[in-house]
Amino acid sequence: MATSFPETANGPVNLDTPIQFSAKLPDAVDVVIIGGGIIGVSTALYLAEQNKRVLLCEKGRIAGEQSSRNWGWIRQQGRDAAELPLMMEANRIWQGLAKRCQSEALDFVQQGIWYLANKQADLARYEKFMQIAREHSLDTRLLNKSQLGKQFPPNAGQWLGAMYTPSDGRAEPWLAVPAMAKAAEKAGALIREQCAVRTLLTQAGKITGVMTEDGMVKAEQVVLAGGAWSSLFARNFGIQLPQLSVRACVARVDADLPCFLSNAHDSELAMRYRQDGGFNLALCDRHDHFLGPDAMRFGWKFRKAFLSSWQHTKIHPRAPRHFPDAWSTSRQWKQDQPSLLTAQTLLV
Repeated sequence: MATSFPETANGPVNLDTPIQFSAKLPDAVDVVIIGGGIIGVSTALYLAEQNKRVLLCEKGRIAGEQSSRNWGWIRQQGRDAAELPLMMEANRIWQGLAKRCQSEALDFVQQGIWYLANKQADLARYEKFMQIAREHSLDTRLLNKSQLGKQFPPNAGQWLGAMYTPSDGRAEPWLAVPAMAKAAEKAGALIREQCAVRTLLTQAGKITGVMTEDGMVKAEQVVLAGGAWSSLFARNFGIQLPQLSVRACVARVDADLPCFLSNAHDSELAMRYRQDGGFNLALCDRHDHFLGPDAMRFGWKFRKAFLSSWQHTKIHPRAPRHFPDAWSTSRQWKQDQPSLLTAQTLLV
């Protein structure tokens, strides 16, 4: 399918992106959603379609952080057995999302995802997942070295084999999330950018609303979808939400590789074909972790994740300015006080 890309949507969203959503702040709604990433926006869409009065508040821009910088894979392959049914349902939803939202920006391309094996241990892991895939009738399959050679250019790599799921695919995150937000708005959701929620309002132990930068809104339910900032927000309200953040780098390159228009990774490199003809590239699992109060507080809870990737984790003693878990980050503020969440965007 041919897809047109607006000139202003050629990469990740940031605070320089013009404001697109500026709904008037209502007096009361059924649900307030904090955060305008993929989770917050999709929640707003579903609730609005059920005729709920919804307000979504985003402190910066819709998809201004991870949701316009994520890998863009719609992946079932390699999931945990408990997670796979959810991912299969997500894949099904994505297949009809463009029509549902009446937007080409939600174009979901099913060209599969390749896991390429550099060593026998990789193949052993893939074989283990095949047992899960067969239980759920997922179309994942294993390819040996000779079969793989028919799929990739000669001398492209010395892989021993691969795991491949044809029904997996991709979407362009910086296009898809704003398009979903427009669909939610059309369904009746109120969306306001550049409007951080400062605190929750309660009475007799029950939520009664939120205090935003622009005023109070009454609501009996609040959805916290603040991404990397969620733990910080919850802690100010006295709720402990174990969460840590890492920083990983992805390169956008322009390339012409018509022989490979899919998504793949091996033990060193990951790549995703973009619909504008270029590729996103990243070193697999390489990331930076910055020590801070939450790292000390929650580190034990994440020990299994750390031990599984410690060779690819670079530890830093302090975080950049405005990072959620920086040592200097304020963790307490009142409803009439600006907080770190005010008009901040975690750029990477």
